[in-house]
Amino acid sequence: MVQIDCTGKTTTEINKAIAAGLAKDGNVVVKNPASRHNLGVGINHPGKVVFEGNVGYYCAGMLKDADVEIKGNCGWSVGEDMMSGSIVVHGNASAAAGAAIRGGLLVVHGNAGPRTGISMKGGTIIIGGNVDYMSGFIMQKGTFIICGNTGEALADSMYEGRVFVRGTIAEHGNDAVETEMTKEDKAMLKDLLTKYKVAGIPKPESFKKIVSGKKLYNFSMKDYELWRVAL
Repeated sequence: MVQIDCTGKTTTEINKAIAAGLAKDGNVVVKNPASRHNLGVGINHPGKVVFEGNVGYYCAGMLKDADVEIKGNCGWSVGEDMMSGSIVVHGNASAAAGAAIRGGLLVVHGNAGPRTGISMKGGTIIIGGNVDYMSGFIMQKGTFIICGNTGEALADSMYEGRVFVRGTIAEHGNDAVETEMTKEDKAMLKDLLTKYKVAGIPKPESFKKIVSGKKLYNFSMKDYELWRVAL
């Protein structure tokens, strides 16, 4: 296991050391991150990276292949644009967690700020606590699980994807509607929440499912090429 102490190092030096550590051993522990910004951005090598402490904004942005664990809180846009791999945050996340992700899995055991999951294009986000306003905004694909309450304008203007909420929804966003859960939905919820031990492993039946009402589509689903490009 490669250990990196952030004390006295620049962000560039830390990120280069993370990349080198993954290439050498596949397991990296980053000590004393001290809420620095842009740590672990652009990781594209298999392995595991553990941040022991709070991190700043854009941690593990553009992640590919690796598994990241944050033993603390994180700033804005954790995991933004991630393609694959996983991020598990054991504290709270600020605004825009998981923004524009295309794949992979983001788990936040605490609460998350506004615009969590904004412009999701794939992947899975699980929040153990609450999310703030406009979370799931213009969601285009993927799965978004919220074990607590939501702020206003949940899933506003979403095109596709599915949102599951256990707690109170302050306000549905434009064209976001509730629908019945399927057996597959319930099995998926049970598997994920049990695997990651989120929020005391709540029962799938306690969630509400939110999808797009599809009244805001401005293109024809019959034109496959336009549909494919949009998503």
